[in-house]
Amino acid sequence: MIRRASGSGASTQRTFRDIWDFDWGSDGNLYVSEVVDLYEAKISSVDAHKGSAMRQISSNNFDRNPSTLDGKVIFFTRLDKNGPSIWSYNKETGELVNCARGYQASPISNEEFLCTRNSKDGNSEIWLVNFVNGQETLVVSDKTKGFSNASLSPDGEWILLQANSKAASTKKENLDIFVIKPDGTQLTQLTFHPSPDFCPEWSADGKQIYFISSRGTKKDNYNVWRMNFEL
Repeated sequence: MIRRASGSGASTQRTFRDIWDFDWGSDGNLYVSEVVDLYEAKISSVDAHKGSAMRQISSNNFDRNPSTLDGKVIFFTRLDKNGPSIWSYNKETGELVNCARGYQASPISNEEFLCTRNSKDGNSEIWLVNFVNGQETLVVSDKTKGFSNASLSPDGEWILLQANSKAASTKKENLDIFVIKPDGTQLTQLTFHPSPDFCPEWSADGKQIYFISSRGTKKDNYNVWRMNFEL
């Protein structure tokens, strides 16, 4: 579904199949993980502005978390018996590349991305990977927290992510939204609500953050929320 960021007007449905997750490319297409069955999911695309015709990009695997900068190179997570790995698909050349281990790739360029990896202790960490020159840098890791869903701000100054925390009012484990500098400093918690806040996304100008939360609903229904970002 798509709707205006102002929240006014009706939502418009763009897909009519079982979808795991999606990304909106700057080329005007939605790139989605389309569920085929219990053991298969494929990457497809659909025009974000009109129609619902799906174009298939991958098949016969379990592919999730599509992401792209320009719609020319599509990154996605492929799950198999060896665990999750990040692949790229070049729409112009048809080249398919196994880039690195990990999942939830968030591209910074068509050669570099942020991603999530699981540590030996079982907690998730954020890494910066350049799969062309082979350079891999650990951005943030904590034995008491798991980090995921990282993305770089439009100005390149902050990395947005989600992590588990303990709600002050309930003392229960919870998901909240954080930011951190790309060099791994100044980890800052932004939300403190006892309801889980997750899947954060930057606005185009980096001044606002969109996220999913069940806050404000008696039946814990999930909605999309928006908050201002100033640090």
